[in-house]
Amino acid sequence: MNTGSPRPTVTVGIPVFNGARFIRQAIGSVLAQTFTDFELLISDNASVDDTAAICNEFAANDRRIKFVQQEKNRGPFWNLKFVTERATGGLLVWLAHDDALDRLFIEECVAYLDRNPRAVVVSGDFRIVDESGKQIDFEILQTIREEIPWVKRCSQFFHYPIFSNVFYAFYGMMRADACRTALSRIKEPKYMSQIELPVLSRLATMGEITSLPTVLRDYRRVSTSLYHSEMKSLSSKSIFARSIIQAGHKSRLMIDQVSVLLCSRFSLIRKLGVLLRVGRYYCVKLGEISLRRGRSRR
Repeated sequence: MNTGSPRPTVTVGIPVFNGARFIRQAIGSVLAQTFTDFELLISDNASVDDTAAICNEFAANDRRIKFVQQEKNRGPFWNLKFVTERATGGLLVWLAHDDALDRLFIEECVAYLDRNPRAVVVSGDFRIVDESGKQIDFEILQTIREEIPWVKRCSQFFHYPIFSNVFYAFYGMMRADACRTALSRIKEPKYMSQIELPVLSRLATMGEITSLPTVLRDYRRVSTSLYHSEMKSLSSKSIFARSIIQAGHKSRLMIDQVSVLLCSRFSLIRKLGVLLRVGRYYCVKLGEISLRRGRSRR
């Protein structure tokens, strides 16, 4: 580890809006890392609470923290791109203001990516916590472990993962250049819900995505999250309008994933193999749903 390098090994990017309630814990989890060669880049999307004051307080006491307060709110996707494009580290982690990293997160992920040049993303498993920080569940990314050949893991990033938890890999550590390329190829979405899918499908065309068999991050489920805000906005619409919007959103995600696959540099055999696995996956899962529905009607 070269702590004297003018460019840090890792950038942790926190795009935030009105995050005063939890951001101290997020920042504290970064500063507590065993691996210290990082920068913490925080972009405040014109918050109207105490977010800026809290971030300035931390930045004044640690030169690794770079805090940028935006003049106006340009939306969550713009803010995500901002911390990505401004990152100076070769490796990048996106940290939600209400999440927290285990103290070994950066050390473990950097070590893995150093050993595996073909990997573009590595993630640990996740501890799910509630608003008070109490553990309520775990998300174990068992289906993308290193021992599973990439040719099999790969297909999971090209179907709509309504039945899968692999989208959590979005919150792992990525190679920054690959991440910038992926975001540059995505049009700003109307809804940020499931933004993980178009990002991960593009990253999967650039290299391998793997999970480590250890819990390395807290993922907080809160009623004020962006997902819940978008769902609340949708709930104000009629059932018919809501159904049309949601169906359109899902269709666009699925079409995008297939388009990314077909336009990738994968060989024709690899593309056909992924398409077959995706099709088989849908058939199995839809069959399971039909079976459960049939049993519930008895």
